[in-house]
Amino acid sequence: MKARRWMMEYGVAMILAALCAVILGHLPLFREATVGKLHASDLAQFIGYGGAMVLAWLGARQLAADPPDDWKWLMPYRALVLPVTTLVMVGLAYGVLLYACEPFLSKSGKEIYNWIFVTGIIASCAWLILTWVQKCAPQVAAMDSRRLRKVA
Repeated sequence: MKARRWMMEYGVAMILAALCAVILGHLPLFREATVGKLHASDLAQFIGYGGAMVLAWLGARQLAADPPDDWKWLMPYRALVLPVTTLVMVGLAYGVLLYACEPFLSKSGKEIYNWIFVTGIIASCAWLILTWVQKCAPQVAAMDSRRLRKVA
């Protein structure tokens, strides 16, 4: 039951935020309205997709802290939920943040922007690997040894 509630709270809100971003980003009014180099359609897409990403990350944090009872298979892997979600969000944030930043980036600014995300993705991968080695692998190994003892 908790899984269904979680999907309704976070899943539907993420879908609505992304849907609003798509719709508003393609309306002629939003494409024509500008402030300097920034179009209202780019800003609407940045806010909508960014909001969906924030909701996804908050939902993953909630899932890692309090997994549903009917998802017992997740228990040894729940420490991985946040690092995996962060890795995906950093990868997606590259394009989403460009909606708001690209009009203001020079060539050297774009290089710095790219390197910030390269560093963020590498750091997220390192966090994921360290979490597996320090937290999940020992739990999975302990769980497998318990299964072997029950079979024997």
